[in-house]
Amino acid sequence: MPSRTKGSEQELARIRSVVAGLVLAGTISLEAAAERLATSPRTLQRRLSNHGMTFWELVEDNRFKITSALLRETDLKVQEIAARLGYCTPSTFARAFARWTGQSPNAYRKAQTDRLSDAK
Repeated sequence: MPSRTKGSEQELARIRSVVAGLVLAGTISLEAAAERLATSPRTLQRRLSNHGMTFWELVEDNRFKITSALLRETDLKVQEIAARLGYCTPSTFARAFARWTGQSPNAYRKAQTDRLSDAK
């Protein structure tokens, strides 16, 4: 069962912050995250397991949040976003995005833009 004490929530927030920084830097690895958190990779895996998640699930969650924001708030090309987030190819990124949302990055951007236009 996932741990939910105040200390464990602070620990998870710190881990999330480190992983988000690694995602933005394009240097995503369990080893890099563990090093920044001054722990071993195995200990980091155990801590995340205590919260009911894996390192790569946390990476994907961060990638989705960052991608969504970049598509909504910038004019960056999909290829640029894919590269920034550490994807090998734009098609790999597009498949991951479709898995998250059921649509392509460009369709998502258009839907978000249309939604904002309708709200005005």
